[in-house]
Amino acid sequence: MRAALRTEVWKQAQTGHLETWEGYARRGEKGSPERASIWRAILKEVEERRPFDPNERVLDIGCGLDSVLDFTPDVKRFTLDSLMAQLRPLGLNPELMHTAGLLEQIPYADASFDRVFLLNVLDHVWDPHSGLREIARVIKPGGKLFLSVDVYSGRRYWVKRLRKFYDRRRGARTKHPWVFAVPDVQRILSEMGFEVRPPVHIPGTKARRSFFSAERT
Repeated sequence: MRAALRTEVWKQAQTGHLETWEGYARRGEKGSPERASIWRAILKEVEERRPFDPNERVLDIGCGLDSVLDFTPDVKRFTLDSLMAQLRPLGLNPELMHTAGLLEQIPYADASFDRVFLLNVLDHVWDPHSGLREIARVIKPGGKLFLSVDVYSGRRYWVKRLRKFYDRRRGARTKHPWVFAVPDVQRILSEMGFEVRPPVHIPGTKARRSFFSAERT
């Protein structure tokens, strides 16, 4: 899992994501009540662990068309997405500061943010290890990372992982090039200098989607 994707595989994944967001915009699903309820459930979990402070700088990576930050209290709100140029014409919240960029090359200085959200993104990216290393760089010591990703276990985990490996090797198009189990995510976060809490499930999300909270040490 340590090798980055080949460029053509990553570009195909990006094309798939853009088509997903274009479909959301076309069908009017951006900011739907169902999605809003998930964002609010996530923020409830987050604030139970530590309430927001108005002076905080908060970054949502891979935000897409709508963001958990659309529902946060009055904090300094930033988003980062590799598809930002294509997303802007589809309609983005003008109250957020949107930036185009890669997770693996976050265009912010060290210790820039108090909290970072990475929601349903890690299994889509070019290089999970490099991406989480960049997040560790831009989070302040004691800052929080909130991460959600689909996880698998047992035989299904190994079957999916082997299938994705061969998909990547032959250049097959997939929006989810990577496969994770809970221990995979915990191990990578620990390697990058995070103290990780056991994951929980957020109501309204897929049964296999785990929500991780990690503190930068």
